[in-house]
Amino acid sequence: MIEKQCPICGRPDCDIKIVPVQTNHGHEQPVICFHGDCLCCGLVYINRSLVFDNLETGQISKQEFLGYLRQHSLIREHTGSKTIKIVQTIDDLREGFFLPSTPFDQVYMLIEYIASKQPSLSEFVRFDASKDYPICFAKNESDFCFIIKSAYELGYIKGRGKNDDPIMDNGGKLHLTDELLMLTMKGWEKEQELKEQSPYSNQVFVAFHFDTGGTMKQIYDTAIAPAVSECGLIPYVTLDDEHGNSITDVIIAGIRKSRFVIADVTDASQNVYYEAGFAYGLGIPVILTCREDRTEEDMKFDTSHIKHILWKDEADLKQRLINRIEAMGLSKKI
Repeated sequence: MIEKQCPICGRPDCDIKIVPVQTNHGHEQPVICFHGDCLCCGLVYINRSLVFDNLETGQISKQEFLGYLRQHSLIREHTGSKTIKIVQTIDDLREGFFLPSTPFDQVYMLIEYIASKQPSLSEFVRFDASKDYPICFAKNESDFCFIIKSAYELGYIKGRGKNDDPIMDNGGKLHLTDELLMLTMKGWEKEQELKEQSPYSNQVFVAFHFDTGGTMKQIYDTAIAPAVSECGLIPYVTLDDEHGNSITDVIIAGIRKSRFVIADVTDASQNVYYEAGFAYGLGIPVILTCREDRTEEDMKFDTSHIKHILWKDEADLKQRLINRIEAMGLSKKI
């Protein structure tokens, strides 16, 4: 069955199918999902019950719901991933994304979006307020235009007109008068600042060698994960034996969505160095750690000049991590 009207945002020009999906969780019956393309929500693959039980009952606002869905779609675009994860729970929907709490956060999201889409310094990015408003968690088209106007007035973007102002006030409702926008040099400067700060995620990607004895998994459970949680953040880990010698789409997406990366080089796993190097290339902060008695064997020459946390035991590592996270201004502890 094909829904021509999106069951989530209500657009009439979508292509959403209702499909049964067999999961790996032992369910006797397949999960019924909405799957397809919506110009507003993006590429959708979501449990139908999640929409009915949460969105339609008001347990989560439509503004928040659409914003998270669009973020999932944007991450797939950025990484080039062909893998589509089924969104089955609210935690799946929110995982790894930061809900903007101020209009400034929404302006910064707009800047990062334009930067990711702008082909060159002299080319424009095309917008349609009727479908693009979830990009920065705007409530509707008019609010999205307000965010665009704010970015313009702050000097971060411009349109093509003589005064470059892309927004018109039509009787108290804002409209996009120029669908083509670009970052100014001030906008690019702000984008670089945002890239270095990585402020939009509560997720922390953790990389370590999964040894057969489970020692490092225990270190993660008793030291790394608790330290991250105490700083008001969410630890995220994919065990390196799951992806062999390559960085999969899952790993790339996980790193891109993270506020920073913790990489423990104990046992000198090649995958850990791959993941840390990828994060460095994106400008994402990396905290390197290593067990104190393994420094000579495991700390590679290429990274030995970088400051590592050298830890003795779980308690030592946990406290040192908390201290480093707070010192780097990365904590979200309230």
